[in-house]
Amino acid sequence: MKKLKAIFILLFVASISLYAQNYDDPQNIDLQYNRDAEYPGGMNKFITDLWNSMSYTQEAIDTRVDGEIIISFDVGIDSIVSGVEIIYGLGFGIDEEVEKVLSKIKFIPALVEGKAVKMNLMLTVPIRVGPKSKLKK
Repeated sequence: MKKLKAIFILLFVASISLYAQNYDDPQNIDLQYNRDAEYPGGMNKFITDLWNSMSYTQEAIDTRVDGEIIISFDVGIDSIVSGVEIIYGLGFGIDEEVEKVLSKIKFIPALVEGKAVKMNLMLTVPIRVGPKSKLKK
């Protein structure tokens, strides 16, 4: 009986160590950024430049869309924005326009140990559409 109990304990301990996982996957490592990716001029300039670059559908202008859009995107080592994803959109063609405008905008890349690295950003951007907004052609 003692041997059976010892075998059971040994198997239990061995099974625990079998399920231990090693997280050396480079995509799952938390990086300590020396500098986060940022827009030249800061967040207020980013929002202003985004607004000035956007054009809206007649429906969005007539509705006077007023809300926030949540976007996720990657800033590459070459300052180019990629992987734009609309987490929360407003419709009326605004989501597609934000994606189009973002693909043309350049950011300052993040730095880790003095080297530029890719970084994902998630931003909430206010959208205010009024009668004087630029109409999409």
